Amino acid sequence: MSIAEAHISYSRDEAAHERVLWEPLMLRAAQIEEVFANLQAGDADRNGRREARIAHPRANNAGRGLSPTTAVSLGTLLPGESTTPGRNNTSGVYMVIGGQAEVTEGQRVFTVGPTDVWTKPSMALESIANHGDEPFRYLHYSNSALLETLSYYYEDGGPIGTFHGGKEPLEAGSRSKDLTPPIPLDTDSGEILLPYEHLIDPDYVEDRPLHFSWSDVSAHLDRVRSLKSGYTGRPLFVLYNPATGRLNGTTQSFFATIAAFGANFSGPTHRHMSSAINYHFAGSGSSVVNGEEVHWEAGDLMLSAPAWSEHAHTSGPNGAMILTIQDHPFHIGNGSLVWQEDIENGEVIALGTQAGFSTNIGSLQG
Repeated sequence: MSIAEAHISYSRDEAAHERVLWEPLMLRAAQIEEVFANLQAGDADRNGRREARIAHPRANNAGRGLSPTTAVSLGTLLPGESTTPGRNNTSGVYMVIGGQAEVTEGQRVFTVGPTDVWTKPSMALESIANHGDEPFRYLHYSNSALLETLSYYYEDGGPIGTFHGGKEPLEAGSRSKDLTPPIPLDTDSGEILLPYEHLIDPDYVEDRPLHFSWSDVSAHLDRVRSLKSGYTGRPLFVLYNPATGRLNGTTQSFFATIAAFGANFSGPTHRHMSSAINYHFAGSGSSVVNGEEVHWEAGDLMLSAPAWSEHAHTSGPNGAMILTIQDHPFHIGNGSLVWQEDIENGEVIALGTQAGFSTNIGSLQG
């Protein structure tokens, strides 16, 4: 293996960074149906999957994402088909578009049906089986776009060693890091030195596969559907994974929200460094992104808010329901989630490292 030669650049010679805004992208319901038809007509891949990735024209060849961090695929399994068990270091979210399947994620096995959402934790041994008599169809969102771009993607067929990692954590007092405690420095700012044993054995937070069944989620949507224009927030629920803690995520990389817009609801214009991808699974409406209006209907998939793009969404006369995937937790973890709720006069805040925003929900409930 050859050693690369470094390229040196000096700040005095560099121009100021110019952000390239990705354009919004729309994949219409008819186009999605055509992709499914092609998937069903051809062969499955080497892992038994029938998937097609949807890439933005600005995505690089390595990541092939619909946004810089998020890969989006359409997938199907024909009756009697199943995927080969395997695992990788991506985390993901699936939404069922049609049919039913049995899903195995690690030690958990469950059945999913239309509009259900489930999560795939990193390094969970995964397989999907269609035991029904109709095609199983789904949307698959993954942070593989980021990992592949950085050459950080890993996959294998299952556990390859006998070490205790990935199983129950060792009890307190029996871990090697218990023998090498942190060393606080004599300062007023909280600086601490951590020995190596802490790097290879961080405190264990189990990321369990979650199944958000549509019957359970939909029972609560009237609570947000009743919100009217003038509400300064968004009528939605985050499908929250407690393992993400303060990141407020569905996975460590992104959140999934279910929005239930009442008739003719119009949300405020705002922008954020995270990118949002909307799947409109009921109703109709329009989005204004960087001054351009785009109309959408049920079954349309849209990169509706490329990073730092001004955007707002309005539902039609029958309201709308939307699954949104946004790499919000990824940015909070990196301290990079700058957000502006009020485009005209509002402050730009780094959410997660500075105090956040409030809505007017109190006055609406009063």
